[in-house]
Amino acid sequence: MEIFAIVSILFSLIVPICAAILPIVILVGIGVFLYRRSKMKDVAKQAAQTWSSTMGTVITSTVQVKRSYKSRSEIPVVVYQYQVNGTPYVGKIIKAGEQYFSVRLYGDAQKTVARYPVGAQVMVYYNPANPAESALER
Repeated sequence: MEIFAIVSILFSLIVPICAAILPIVILVGIGVFLYRRSKMKDVAKQAAQTWSSTMGTVITSTVQVKRSYKSRSEIPVVVYQYQVNGTPYVGKIIKAGEQYFSVRLYGDAQKTVARYPVGAQVMVYYNPANPAESALER
């Protein structure tokens, strides 16, 4: 019976402490995740400064609208094709590093799509070590 009483007392002490600590742990975890994604974006943008370039053609340029219960977001979708040493590639990254972390202001998607109309000839920056990795902007 003593063990049950000790466990019961310990449990009654631990539960409130865990309830207080859990939100802090979650917030710290989210902060670390966002920080790491931001750093990955910075590293990718920096690496793209040394990439080679070639001409490509925009094949899709639309604004994708995502709706949730109380919000609406617009995402520019620009797909382009290009060739490196005779090998064809298709890319969809607009800004180098945006696949890791991206924040857009309202109306940015429309402006981005307007800069890249279907059929437009565009400069494509690609990783010479992996030509499938590309972006329209560094």
